[in-house]
Amino acid sequence: MNKNIDNLSFRLAEYAQRSILYEAVLTPKPGLVDAVNTGAHNDMDIFTFIDSSSNLFKGFYLYAKAGLECKGSEKELFSSIRKIGIDVEKEMFSATKNINTHKGINFSMGIVLAAAGYYLRDKDIDEHVILSYSDTTEILNTVRIMTEGLVKRDFENIRKKEKLTHGEKLYVEKGFSGIRGEAESGFPTVEKTSLPRLRELSHRNMSMEQKLLDVLFHLMSISDDSNIVNRGGLEALEFVKAISHEFLEIGIIYEDGFREKIHEMNNLFVEKNISPGGAADLLSITIFFGLLESVLTPLPS
Repeated sequence: MNKNIDNLSFRLAEYAQRSILYEAVLTPKPGLVDAVNTGAHNDMDIFTFIDSSSNLFKGFYLYAKAGLECKGSEKELFSSIRKIGIDVEKEMFSATKNINTHKGINFSMGIVLAAAGYYLRDKDIDEHVILSYSDTTEILNTVRIMTEGLVKRDFENIRKKEKLTHGEKLYVEKGFSGIRGEAESGFPTVEKTSLPRLRELSHRNMSMEQKLLDVLFHLMSISDDSNIVNRGGLEALEFVKAISHEFLEIGIIYEDGFREKIHEMNNLFVEKNISPGGAADLLSITIFFGLLESVLTPLPS
């Protein structure tokens, strides 16, 4: 058992909170809330996200600590953190006056933090966490074991329910498993696409802004984002994938005036009521592992 449970839990929670704040302030982002624009959202702004992010820290700490202290199986760990997640979500809605800023990332980051804690519990490592690529692979494998059968369990009785959530409706109507399916597969979009891209960019002389925008557009170009489908259907999803791929092909992020080009895309997304919130959550998970691997250099402690 790791002897530095409190310190390590705190550090993992710090990286998680930093990750969602990096994503929130990244500017400009099409259709999403950023530091100067509310995107396709009229009920929240950057201050709402800061309030929510600050409120989530305690929960992030508890997720990590649950993993570090777990003496049972991965599935038992998952069961225990779902109870934590319900309380964290309630506190988030209280802080935002019932605006859903971070419901998705509370679910995703909670699983990742618990898995990271579980993997690190027997490792001789202090709170100054620096992990290797293989460590990340093992953590994501732990996620897969934790969440095995999640989609089937969560959705097997939804046809009997009178009122469905957005995610449940998409599963019934279009077969979309959403973030549950992504988690059950061990976040393959992060493991195979966004994190390798971030690692590659770490060796380039680029601003943090450009690196993270590049990764975001890679995610938008391939992610089956249920947030987009919920707002605009499959047609909107294909539109986002196509325009994101085009941006990457042209290399707009590396051209002068790239901010203006993204502002134009934002106007188009707002007009179509598109918000790629699922890609934004996956970016936060990518940043988290980037910090753990020192691919994104963390601030001095």
